[in-house]
Amino acid sequence: MNALTDREKWDIRKIAGDRDYYPSLPEHRKTAAVSTVAVLACGHNLEYVPETVINKEICRAALNSKNVDCTVLPHIPYPDVQKEGIQKFISSGTPAFVVYSFADIRDAKTAREAVKADAYCLQLVPDKLLTAELCKMALQSPNADKKVLDFISEKFRTPEIRKAAEAKFGNSREQKKPPPPQKRMGTGL
Repeated sequence: MNALTDREKWDIRKIAGDRDYYPSLPEHRKTAAVSTVAVLACGHNLEYVPETVINKEICRAALNSKNVDCTVLPHIPYPDVQKEGIQKFISSGTPAFVVYSFADIRDAKTAREAVKADAYCLQLVPDKLLTAELCKMALQSPNADKKVLDFISEKFRTPEIRKAAEAKFGNSREQKKPPPPQKRMGTGL
């Protein structure tokens, strides 16, 4: 690593005293060294790191800062580092649906992991990654309820999917029948 310039040292001292100082810096002063210190001071400073400076190490530093939460995930442009963040937040107790709602589901493996973790994540899966297998997995999830059916498009409502839904939730046709009309007491007219 190159030696820090006087300007970088000064900016780093300012960030150490005020973690919210970094966003106000001009872009040319947001060097890799200054940016690393900034995201360690506050993980959410990752949002302000210039594209020309951001790298995996800076993203990992943001994930390791004390005050970071899953809202930082959209600012991580590296799928492998984003997956590290997903695992970190889920293992720390953040509900899977909340974590995946901030993550980019870019591949079939991540889509499967999301739906396996929470059936409601099915609605977060991009259309190009949706499959009948994912829909079936969502229905078989322990936390699946009838609302999950709303996330399954008609093209995936195969006889097998319908059968799995009926096995889990009962026959929806019977449940949607209107109740029989109530008998009215005669008025005697």
